Amino acid sequence: MSPHRSLRDAGEFGFIETIRRDFGGTARQPGELGIGDDAALVRCRGRSVLSTDMLVEGTHFSLDYFRPAELGFRALSANLSDLAAMGAAPVAYLVAIAAPPGCPVDFLHALYRGMSEAASPAGMRLVGGDTVRGERLTLSITVVGETGAGKPVLRTGAKPGDLVVVTGEPGWSRLGLSLLSNGRPAKPSGWRREAVRRHLVPVARWREGIAAAGSGAVTAMIDVSDGVLPDLGHLVEQGGIGARLDTASFPISKPFRSAASALGEDPLAAFLSGGEDYELLMAVSPKKMDAFRVAMTPFPCGVRAIGTITDSPGVFVRMPDGRTVPGEAMPPGFRHFGSG
Repeated sequence: MSPHRSLRDAGEFGFIETIRRDFGGTARQPGELGIGDDAALVRCRGRSVLSTDMLVEGTHFSLDYFRPAELGFRALSANLSDLAAMGAAPVAYLVAIAAPPGCPVDFLHALYRGMSEAASPAGMRLVGGDTVRGERLTLSITVVGETGAGKPVLRTGAKPGDLVVVTGEPGWSRLGLSLLSNGRPAKPSGWRREAVRRHLVPVARWREGIAAAGSGAVTAMIDVSDGVLPDLGHLVEQGGIGARLDTASFPISKPFRSAASALGEDPLAAFLSGGEDYELLMAVSPKKMDAFRVAMTPFPCGVRAIGTITDSPGVFVRMPDGRTVPGEAMPPGFRHFGSG
């Protein structure tokens, strides 16, 4: 494929045929239909779970440091994470893309390759989408999942006394963005490599989401896309409940602290308010915690209880000096239409 060939040169249908051939995959089950007709046909067990996410150049990502395959991987991972938060198994995805007519075809091909690399371990295939002209690169991805014989886990359902549990180590993506905003390191190592990786190619916890839902211990779940504090706020905003977090329980490693210090970031603020990590935040019944831990044992990301659901509204954080402060006193997480 010529690196100088543009979307204008290839034409819409020529480009679509290339994408169908290289990334369309094969049907999982008889009767399924992918790219090539007016709509796709997929078979789902149990209930179908659907989610759509949009990424706009200049708002959600910068091509100053994103390579196209990384951007595709991250975009698909963000959508996979929504399925993970429902405990749903991935099935298929659709991609609508707006791009300037002079955009190189090899750039877009690499973008789709990155999406395919993120989708492949989950067994997802590209089944359709749309291509239009746009002034800025814009991606809108729709994912389809299935619940099988189980039930989806919702944001609502947490009860007073439940433990607040998180996977992995949220905040790395924020540190990665802080690093990349000053220029992409040529050969990052140590904490720099981890920060770059966690921002550019985050891995969605879809396996963990399925296992957590299957344990029967999780009463509510959400993915960490806006930040631990904002997303915990979503988890408790209905039902007149709240939460108390204890900083002594936060999974903040020595490399994380080193990265935060070098970048002039407060590690607690990065952990609580950094977004786009795509870890999972859950409310877990303490009576079923043993079953939950068994279900999560196979996954190297680890899980950590960082607080408790309370019967009074509001999220509060116990600081290292013993003070308890309201969540609103911490730096805000990502807000699409916020003023700060």
